[in-house]
Amino acid sequence: MAYKKFKSNDIFHNTLEMHPQYDFVIYDGQIYLNNRGEIAGAHVTNAGGVPTGHVSLYELNVDRATSATPPFTALDSTGVQSPPKGLIYPWVVKSGDRVSFKNLSKSAYNELLSGQGLTGSYPMSASIVHQQFTASATSRTGSASRITSLKNIFNQYKPLSNHYAFNSSLGDKSTQELSLISIPSIIFGTSIKKGSVDLNFYVSGTLIGQLKDENRDGNLIQVGPIGSNGSGSVAGVVLYNEGFVSLTGSWDLGNGFPGEDYGGLNAITASAWSVFGAGANDGLGASTVVSSSFGLSFMGTTKSQTITMLSHAEKGEFNHSNNPTYRTFGQTENMIVSAQSSSAKYIQNSNIAIKNIVSSSYSDPYADFKKTTYISSVAIYDENKNLIGIAKLATPVKKTEDLEYTIKMKLDI
Repeated sequence: MAYKKFKSNDIFHNTLEMHPQYDFVIYDGQIYLNNRGEIAGAHVTNAGGVPTGHVSLYELNVDRATSATPPFTALDSTGVQSPPKGLIYPWVVKSGDRVSFKNLSKSAYNELLSGQGLTGSYPMSASIVHQQFTASATSRTGSASRITSLKNIFNQYKPLSNHYAFNSSLGDKSTQELSLISIPSIIFGTSIKKGSVDLNFYVSGTLIGQLKDENRDGNLIQVGPIGSNGSGSVAGVVLYNEGFVSLTGSWDLGNGFPGEDYGGLNAITASAWSVFGAGANDGLGASTVVSSSFGLSFMGTTKSQTITMLSHAEKGEFNHSNNPTYRTFGQTENMIVSAQSSSAKYIQNSNIAIKNIVSSSYSDPYADFKKTTYISSVAIYDENKNLIGIAKLATPVKKTEDLEYTIKMKLDI
């Protein structure tokens, strides 16, 4: 086998920045992502294994039976437990390397027996979450203090717009009514792309309000419908790097629609941006908000590291093969193996006939002989000649001594 070393200008390290599109629809306590509902599989009714509107981290356990994960087996004769079978899940065995899960405390780990198994569970999933804050300071305490914990983050964005200020003449986020949409990072990646956020408020299928960050400064400006109440006003802001959308616009968008029980308190509330997203994993069940629906669209930012490698097959290179079909058919083993061969060495006869596969315009005689091979794959080795990867060509490439090729390979990390 011929080895060829990569040169310094044959390997390139790059970072690709991608912006996947996400379109969420919230209606009647359900969330739908990219117009996808529940997909039936061959083995389970929900092939994705996660609720509708959720993103599955690692996308494991697709179309697998959702039986309960059995426990580890009993300790065997060597004092080690064997992992259970069924769904894909993470697992480790306690040993001297002290590898464990992050959610297990050090004291709990120390109490385990050596060789005892630990398991987690897949799939892990996440989706957007809506949180409603009424116009009072008491709603910012306890489990509802998330908006208060974001005070410093809001103020960091003030150079972009004064609407980010946690407390200013434009409003006090510690007391005003607002709606907070939380977007997990496994969805948007490193940040939400500026200028890509689009919010739509519908009543009975009719658009009554649309917001966009069209100036790329985080301000969500009401851009539609044209001439609607509040048109041109700023109804909220976007925390691009943290994945939050804060909506404080309190003007009535209903245009005659009296409103709904957006807070789940058996009280009719006007259709305003400050209630946008009701029903998105906030505890509101079905048949609570039935006339209103909400659309949230944005683009995330994901960076992927890639390695591009160039493999060169120059003129006069790689024109011999160890494949038996490279030789003319019918030669016996005695004709192939030289008399110099022994238990310590193997030398082929230099007079072995190589098959001529050059096409001729005539059935006889044959065309002039040319050493011809076909490149079908490129194997990548480390410095110790350990195989670390194989790149296969879709169609083998014909290689003669007067031809040269450069094969481009890209590896996403």
